[in-house]
Order: sequence, then C-alpha cells, then structure tokens
Amino acid sequence: METKEPMELRIREVAQELFFNQGFAATSTTQIAHEVGCTQALVHYYYRTKENLFRQIFLEQIEAALGVIGRSLHETESFETFISGAISMYFDALSSNPRLPYFVLEELVSNPDRRRYLRENFVKKPAYAIFYMQFDTLVKSEQKAGRLANVESFDILMSIASLTVFTFLSLPLYQDLLERTDTDVQNFLAHRKREITRLVLQGLRP
Repeated sequence: METKEPMELRIREVAQELFFNQGFAATSTTQIAHEVGCTQALVHYYYRTKENLFRQIFLEQIEAALGVIGRSLHETESFETFISGAISMYFDALSSNPRLPYFVLEELVSNPDRRRYLRENFVKKPAYAIFYMQFDTLVKSEQKAGRLANVESFDILMSIASLTVFTFLSLPLYQDLLERTDTDVQNFLAHRKREITRLVLQGLRP
C-alpha cells in the first residue's frame, strides 16, 4: 500500500472539508493552500489539479460507503443480522461525516461528468460486480429457503440507501426548524436507525 506523506494527507483532509462544506466550484487551490498553511505550488505538486484532488476524494468516499455494506456481508451469519449490521454501520459512517450525502448528491445530480467518472471508475470495476453478485446470490438463497420475500436485490439496497441518506439530508430542518439541541439530534439518529432497520426487515419478511 502506498504511504502518503503528512503534508499530502493534510492537503487532502483540508480539501475534503472545504469540498463538503462549500462545494467543488467554490473551493480553490489557493484557499486549500491557505487553510493548510502551505504554498499553492505544493498542492499542485501532490495532486496536479483541483479536479484530480476532488476525484480522489470523491471516489474514496463512494468506495467507503460500499465497503460498509461489504464488510457486513462477510462478517455476519444470518440475512437479518447482515441487514441490521449494514444499516447500523452505514448510519455510523454518515454520523461521523453528515455532510457526505450533500456532497455526493450535489456533484452527481448537477454534473454529468461526475456520473460518467463514477460509472467508469467505480460501477464498472470488477470488485463492484463481485460484491453485487455475492449479495444477489445471498438474496436468492434466502428466497429459495422461504426466509425472504420476493424482492429484487437492487431494491433492498435502494431502500437502505434512500431511507438512511434522507435522514441525514433532513437534519438541518429537524434541528433548526424544530430548535433541537445536539443531544436531540443524536437521539433522533438513534431512533431513525432503529426505525429504518425495523421497516426494512418488515418489508423483507415472506
């Protein structure tokens, strides 16, 4: 595995925070360099362009999201345990980075180049296909055994992703419009994790 230098990692960390908080277009390499405390030339030395830096962060975050479900797939025994674990891990991952859904959705919806890049560098990767085939095989096995409703594998993943992501997209409304405290937000997230798990599992029962 390639070892990155401390300055290279620091540039990536700062760039990720700025991209998440204000978007790609509003972030410049000059601002990144200023926040890091280095020269703009050093940013370009490590990452060549802002676009290249963004793409590394963007793809890394997408792969991490899939990895959450992939780890749960290999670490659990029953299908219900897998689903519960995947939702829990996905929630925990987004809780540590609640701006991620905004970041991904904004770039994918507004920029067709991002969608093409994601398709070529992620969706078409053998690792993605293997993961989906493993998941689909597990779903069909559970259905054949009569333990799972006749639901498409893709729909299961979409239900988990959409219910979870919208919870985080709605956080500003929940917190600001209803004047909730940070403690209220944490309780709300814990509640939504339990409720989404219940709803998904209920919909999968034969």
